[in-house]
Amino acid sequence: MWEIVQSAWGVVYYLDSNREPKYLIIKRHALSWKIERVAPKWKIQAWEKIENAAAREVSEETWIPLNQMKLKQRLWMTSLRSSETKKWQLDKDVTYFLIEYSWDPNDVKIIQEEWYIWNHKRANIWEILSLVYYEDIRELFRKSYILIKDQKKKSDIKQNFMDKLDL
Repeated sequence: MWEIVQSAWGVVYYLDSNREPKYLIIKRHALSWKIERVAPKWKIQAWEKIENAAAREVSEETWIPLNQMKLKQRLWMTSLRSSETKKWQLDKDVTYFLIEYSWDPNDVKIIQEEWYIWNHKRANIWEILSLVYYEDIRELFRKSYILIKDQKKKSDIKQNFMDKLDL
């Protein structure tokens, strides 16, 4: 029986000059040696909270300082189970978090020390949907887009209300 690894992903976004969400995805080799585009992720250390693990991993893989990220909410959790017993197969529970990045997106870098990561991209939702291979991950980005747009709409309504009070 394989160990079940606990893993955290960060769906990282920032709002561009038009207040549209742009996402950060990384291009990497999967353990199967397939090339995939995904959100920053890795496994949770035994001593840390899952929320902290998501932010830590994003910070380690992108150089975004922890104080420039805001964990917005938990998006989803899934269990991945290997059907084979090949080397490098992992059973894992993955928790996905929506993380807002609030500084200059040009400051984001990918740490090349991670041998399996070599590129990243800032992309809008339509680019994400065309670049990400796995349907469940595309659905996760769709869900995050709807949540971000809904939060923006609520924020705009609140701001309009506050502006009218100031008149």
